[in-house]
Amino acid sequence: KCSVTTSLIAHVIADKYQYGMPLYRQESKFKGLGQPIYRNNMAQWCIRFADEAKPLLHLMREIQNSGNYLQADETRLQVLKEDGKTAQSDKWMWVIRGGPPEKQSVLFEYDPSRAGSVAVRLLDDFEGVLQADGYSGYSAVCTANSITRIGCWDH
Repeated sequence: KCSVTTSLIAHVIADKYQYGMPLYRQESKFKGLGQPIYRNNMAQWCIRFADEAKPLLHLMREIQNSGNYLQADETRLQVLKEDGKTAQSDKWMWVIRGGPPEKQSVLFEYDPSRAGSVAVRLLDDFEGVLQADGYSGYSAVCTANSITRIGCWDH
């Protein structure tokens, strides 16, 4: 119920999540192009898209976990405004890549925690080989699901 195109929403989301461009910088970019688009509008588009995309993302996670090889990593992320957390506290973006050879995907999952319970939730149905760093948070799900864990290039 708005005049934004799906292409523009996709562009904003890709810039924000794939290329790490905050919405305030995108707002400045669009203003410089003579097309003012306000960050609060872009934030609402991202939120609404996330709600609408949940069934698709759940299906993608199921397909990804049906493969026999995944790569996983988690990295610190700064979130400026989050209830109960300061901007300086650690938050995490979990990234999992893999799936069946003909249906591989890369899925990003934000979580304010780096607890092993996040790895359990993301890899719950997976059985196979997991390539990850030495972080102990993957240990519980590897043991519970008989996942073979191999190290990353650094570990």
